[in-house]
Amino acid sequence: MNKIKLGILGTGYIATKMAEAVKYLENHSMGIEAYAVASRNKSKADQFVQEHRFQKAYGSYEDLVNDPIVHLIYIATPHSEHFENAKLCIEKGKAVLVEKAFTSNAKQGSILISLAEEKGVLLVEAMWTRFLPAIKIIKDWITAGRIGEVKLIEADFSQPISHIERLQNPSLAGGALLDLGIYCLTFADLFLEGNIISTQSHCIPFKTGVDASDWITLTYSSGQKAFLKTSMVTPPKNEGILYGSKGYIRVENLNNMVRLELLDHTSQLLETIVPPMLMNGYEYQLLACKKALEAKPRIEGNRKIWECEEMPHSKTLSMMEQLDSLRDSFGVTYPFEIPNSKIWDRSKNKSILQIYNIETKECIRLKEFDYVIEAPNWSTNGDFLTYNSNGKIFKYDITTATITEVPSYYIDQCNNDHVLAPDGSGLYVSHHTKEDGLSRIYRIFFDGRKPILITPLGPSYLHGVSPDGKTLAYCAARNGEYDIYTIPSEGGDETQLTSTKGLNDGPEYDSTGEYIWFNSVRTGRMQAYRMKANGEEQTQITEDLHWNTWFPHISPDKKHAVMIAYHENDVKPGEHVPNKNVEIRLIKVEGNQWSSPETILKLFGGQGTINVNSWAPDSKRFAFVSYL
Repeated sequence: MNKIKLGILGTGYIATKMAEAVKYLENHSMGIEAYAVASRNKSKADQFVQEHRFQKAYGSYEDLVNDPIVHLIYIATPHSEHFENAKLCIEKGKAVLVEKAFTSNAKQGSILISLAEEKGVLLVEAMWTRFLPAIKIIKDWITAGRIGEVKLIEADFSQPISHIERLQNPSLAGGALLDLGIYCLTFADLFLEGNIISTQSHCIPFKTGVDASDWITLTYSSGQKAFLKTSMVTPPKNEGILYGSKGYIRVENLNNMVRLELLDHTSQLLETIVPPMLMNGYEYQLLACKKALEAKPRIEGNRKIWECEEMPHSKTLSMMEQLDSLRDSFGVTYPFEIPNSKIWDRSKNKSILQIYNIETKECIRLKEFDYVIEAPNWSTNGDFLTYNSNGKIFKYDITTATITEVPSYYIDQCNNDHVLAPDGSGLYVSHHTKEDGLSRIYRIFFDGRKPILITPLGPSYLHGVSPDGKTLAYCAARNGEYDIYTIPSEGGDETQLTSTKGLNDGPEYDSTGEYIWFNSVRTGRMQAYRMKANGEEQTQITEDLHWNTWFPHISPDKKHAVMIAYHENDVKPGEHVPNKNVEIRLIKVEGNQWSSPETILKLFGGQGTINVNSWAPDSKRFAFVSYL
């Protein structure tokens, strides 16, 4: 592609900065041309074209997107508009450069990335800092050992800009974090290593409900720390410092890094560099997009991944998830987002306990309940099912349809993570202890014996017990990450099996104890996995492009696995929520080979439908719960 024709969607301040950059590239024959601008107000577009010497002005975004000559569209609208604007471009097959923050939340970001991979379209977040030549200079100093071992980072990006209406407005995804704080977080991500294992944060809200000032402390698995501050109400400051064992690097302006200073441990200035800049810094992301467009996408299975190496999709999505998590801790929700309280309101749910036969493809309704029940287990003798409801565990006799409560004493806050003991004596359950509300694993007995605590540490969420009954497998949060652990069923030291960033959940043994099946969000989307019982050979089972797959349950004969799938538009990758339209899927397993998932049921369910293994001993049937 000899010359890229750029279209700009939006005519605000940030659009003018991009216009200056593209005109520089055009005037210096660097392969990118200032072509068209679109606004919902045609007169604004006309004025922009005149001032910045573009060729065409459009009075609607649709007209710009439908122009066949446009190769690349830069989205310069408010955060709240990025999702719909980018989606419009992608659906028309246009390459897109989206101003940061990429979207308002991670869910929107995930949808856009999936759509771009489906359409085979270049999609890039315009976090211009990541494209600057200054990044290489700093990394070269670090690699050369000029400041020794990097220990911590301090960053502060604050500007008194709360008078700007867009930043005040929750409906426009306002606040300091998405506009300013993202630079501090990016600064830490660029130069610190390992996974974030702990996040501490504090926010002072603005009168409109958005965040006005934020303080964030990040601890990394490498032992490094980041101390970050951002504000839209305090006096201006824009500086980052990387502290090492031998000295430190001071960066003037986190966004465009206009001056770099290298100092020793006594604060003596050793070197100063003003990084090169062709125009205003925005030009580098345009050049990166040109390079990516010329390189074409890479193919991974049925995905066409087209991205810039400086700003891969994984980094974009990881940052959006981090921003979401921080907003959650601040209590900041935008009006167009659905609060968790609404998602989890189950007071009016009715439950239907059912059995599905994989050979006849028939469903049998066992019983309808006027309240929520969850997570059926099937007994090894085939006589009964167990389930949880309102914090207690119950037995449902399949022959007589009678229901009895399992005695549990003070264990009265059980969730849907419970497994029958192989010896038939009772269950292992996850119970939220009253002292701190954290889930811990206990053993309860059908004969009324008192419960036994297995995992002193919390939170711990049970999912599997080895066939010999000697080992439990569970998901636990330790050091800020959710990973899979095992522990002797009588208690003792726990063993960590996974260490990837993000949620690893739902571990359960196959009938021989050789493998553990589980689900993980390590690829950016929740998918099914299998590993050896000792944690080795972690292998991805499903590669769904638009679905988040949870809780693969392997049949006793090891020939089938059943799992539940949420569409990406309905949940974030790490969410397992109720009251959603979901699919139950089946795969065929032959040793180390397996089929693609087949949808066998579509229902209203989610959390509680098949959280734990519910296969019948005959491997022909499984139990599940749907909701009304």
